[in-house]
Amino acid sequence: MTKNSGLLSNPLVLGIGGFVIGLLVGWLLLNAIYPSPLVRFTNVDPVDLKQEYKQQWIVDVADAYASTQDLTSARNHLRWFTPEEIQQSLRFAFTERNTKSDAEGAARIASFAQVYGLDLASSGQSGTAPTTPKPATGGLFDSAGQLLIIVAVILLLAAAGLFLYMRIKGGDKTPKAQPAAATAATAAAGGTTSYARPEPVTTTVTAPTGLSDEPAFGPGAAAAPAAARAATSLAKSLGTFAATYKFGEDNYDTSFTLETARGEFLGETGMGSSETIGEGKPDKVTAFDIWLFDKTDVRTVTQILMSEAAYNDQATRQRLATKGELVLAEKGKHVRLETATLAVDCEIVDLVYASTPGLPPNSHFQKLIVEMVPAQK
Repeated sequence: MTKNSGLLSNPLVLGIGGFVIGLLVGWLLLNAIYPSPLVRFTNVDPVDLKQEYKQQWIVDVADAYASTQDLTSARNHLRWFTPEEIQQSLRFAFTERNTKSDAEGAARIASFAQVYGLDLASSGQSGTAPTTPKPATGGLFDSAGQLLIIVAVILLLAAAGLFLYMRIKGGDKTPKAQPAAATAATAAAGGTTSYARPEPVTTTVTAPTGLSDEPAFGPGAAAAPAAARAATSLAKSLGTFAATYKFGEDNYDTSFTLETARGEFLGETGMGSSETIGEGKPDKVTAFDIWLFDKTDVRTVTQILMSEAAYNDQATRQRLATKGELVLAEKGKHVRLETATLAVDCEIVDLVYASTPGLPPNSHFQKLIVEMVPAQK
């Protein structure tokens, strides 16, 4: 042990090295088992939310109906859930509000359930909160967290054992080795040997150029419209989404979930076909609705993007005016949806009309792409 290298003869370095290696391995295992909290999932349906958010979604739709009386919109927002899930969530909310003496809130739930064709008093399950099955546990290695803790403890014990071994084997008694040339010179001269201190090495690091101070606005930030950037510069951006329709996509409907960086559900926005023209398949969409749902608001804000022929047809305008504000769809046009706490800036980035014999020109869409930039106020 008298010829150990500098690192191996220093037990403190070995102990610190073992601890750092243990932390590194533990960190890698943790990231392999559990995704990083910085990873965000977007563009998921309400059915993929946590159970409490699913229930809150259903109750929010019921409360919103009391103000809008729009059953079609309510059914659209509940299309992901079975009647049993909707009934169970409404029954629990109805019982909870009655318990808290919230008669007005309970009446809204009961009214919506009646219109929706659900019976809140049947099946004898009133007051039971929807639950999700808990995974069975029992074995020592059933939990990935337990396995990670065991691996970390083993690594730390190995590092501590190596530290103690080096201390006992001669860490304190082993003299520090001198360079052979210096030892020979000292013995020959019978005196001491001085060493020249090496000159320090200076390294100059040049910072990379061309970096932009422009703030990011989520996925696809480079393509975000200038108007949307300006409108959301003082707000808290929730990302950038693109609703893309191509001719042949019947019953087109797409939606995007809005939530904070911590995963708190805020609402939803999206685009769907609102009006068709002509007969047969595929659908010939002459108008789309873009909408914004805010969980803190009692209404869903909607605007109707109309083709040129539909916009100039008085009968079509009167029929669609009840659904929302009418907008002539034009490439490059910007529209804005706002609720109590949310705003969405939309830009029509691409528009192509289809041509079908027997139908007016510019009456239905071949392609429509709308970029949506939501933000918190």
